[in-house]
Amino acid sequence: MTRVLYIGGSGEISFACVEAAVSAGQHVTVFNRGTRGENFPAAVEQVSGDINDDSLYADLAARHFDTVCQFVGLNTDTISRDIATFSGNCNQYVFVSSASAYKKTWHEGLITEDTPLENPYWEYSQAKANCEKILLDAHGDNKLAVTIVRPSHTYRRRLPGTCFPGDHMAWRILNGKPILVHDNGESLWTLTHADDFARAFIGLCGNTAALGEAFHIASDSANSWNEIVSLVGEALDSEVSTVHVSTDHLIEYSQMWRGPLKGDKSNSVKFDNGKVRSLVKDWRCEINLPAGLARAAVFTRDLMAQDYRPNEQLDSLIDRVIADQKNNNTPHHENSGNL
Repeated sequence: MTRVLYIGGSGEISFACVEAAVSAGQHVTVFNRGTRGENFPAAVEQVSGDINDDSLYADLAARHFDTVCQFVGLNTDTISRDIATFSGNCNQYVFVSSASAYKKTWHEGLITEDTPLENPYWEYSQAKANCEKILLDAHGDNKLAVTIVRPSHTYRRRLPGTCFPGDHMAWRILNGKPILVHDNGESLWTLTHADDFARAFIGLCGNTAALGEAFHIASDSANSWNEIVSLVGEALDSEVSTVHVSTDHLIEYSQMWRGPLKGDKSNSVKFDNGKVRSLVKDWRCEINLPAGLARAAVFTRDLMAQDYRPNEQLDSLIDRVIADQKNNNTPHHENSGNL
């Protein structure tokens, strides 16, 4: 039986992968803080602890898992420690990167794994690309057998959001408040359900042909943001009022929008999935967007019933942007990068 360690395991993507791995007959151990209260399948071994606990981390590595899946590595310090810790202690190390790191080259066609990792606008994407580099260097030096996986925008329980979080967007829709849509809403965006992602992901785990390689896993379909917003409204059985504001204009209000919009969502994005299909035969996304959003809407309604409250500062900023747009006012500059 293949023995797999998931570092993380309770996120939108990783939880679906844990479920799929168990269903495929893999022995799954999950290492995380144990604070989210996820109801893992009974067969999952859960180890709770702090990723910064070097002793506990070393003990896990000493168990020599067949595959280690790193879902929470966000910086080169973490990844450098992983290289040192798991070198000689696993047969495959899978790093979950991000398709946001790609240079957006829609005018040149579909994004492939050979598309350069050049996103000058978002530190998150740059950090993921830097992690990839040192891992592939380690693979080349025979220190660690590495596979890179780059998810696109992948959802499960959380509805997708435009230029602010999906939960917050749903709250505004359900409360009859208008939502912001960046630019004219016609750029194309690829949304992938986590259950579809997971079926391809576990096909790469334990696959020796995947060593030293990078793969993205994404839906073949793309929708405009206007279509996505409309479908979210249908999933919530609610009317949606939208206000379109250019990405550059939004960045004038707050730099927090620079990375996620300028470096990602404001660009049309579609993927060529030929590489992952060359190893995971017959893989296709089976959950279409309306069906996936309908599933997520059930969780979202439950979340709202638990007295959900959005970030008040962000909500006030959205209200101000919308009011200024209606009144043709010039934005007051906002220096904060986070809200």
